Amino acid sequence: MVKTNPDADGRSKCARHFVDHCFFEGHIIEEELAEFTAEFVPPGFQARQPAEHEAINSFPEGELAFPISHFEVGLRLPLWPEIRQILKYYGAVPAQLNSNAIAIMVAFACFLRRERIEFNLMVFRKLFSYKATPDGVAYFGGCLVKVRELVNKNHNWMTRLVFIKGELGSIPFRPLQKGEDIYRPPSLFGGDADLHKFFLHKDFDVAYLRRGLDSLQPVLPGEGTPRPVFSRALSK
Repeated sequence: MVKTNPDADGRSKCARHFVDHCFFEGHIIEEELAEFTAEFVPPGFQARQPAEHEAINSFPEGELAFPISHFEVGLRLPLWPEIRQILKYYGAVPAQLNSNAIAIMVAFACFLRRERIEFNLMVFRKLFSYKATPDGVAYFGGCLVKVRELVNKNHNWMTRLVFIKGELGSIPFRPLQKGEDIYRPPSLFGGDADLHKFFLHKDFDVAYLRRGLDSLQPVLPGEGTPRPVFSRALSK
């Protein structure tokens, strides 16, 4: 966990550095933008190149910054409700998280959809520890499940970025610093505890879970796997 020292205006030094200095390091060319749009931008959304000196804390009306690599590891538009819940809880815009963090979020959501299990933010928080690097980038560390197919070196994810406009939901920007409520894993009881134990027996193959992800549908409240199934799975 990064220890931060808030300055006079309440922002930590690492968060201030990230907000003030994390400009886009690489600009995609028109041909790359056209290819990205054709593959990943559905009707109702628009993608554009960032202007000079635009950073992740630049918020043109209705737009957010996205690294292209996030879509290559499984992020989709419109953003899945599970992804939006996680981002909203942590107050993180997509460009604050590295691509492995995005891959973990997508894999978790894919696993639940494949197993017909309703999304559970509390269990996600318990399984994956939200952390920040000294320059204010977020990632998930200390995972309690085995996660395969992640990138060993994750330092080039900020080199190709776009601004996207469309129905992205209300995702607040919160400078990354230690927060008691956010970083402390929750206590789980009942069905939440059963689901957590169910996951501890699983092996996340990110590449496998993303196959056919565009056809996976979210599980609505009341439609998911009932608690007794988890109990039987744990007893085997």
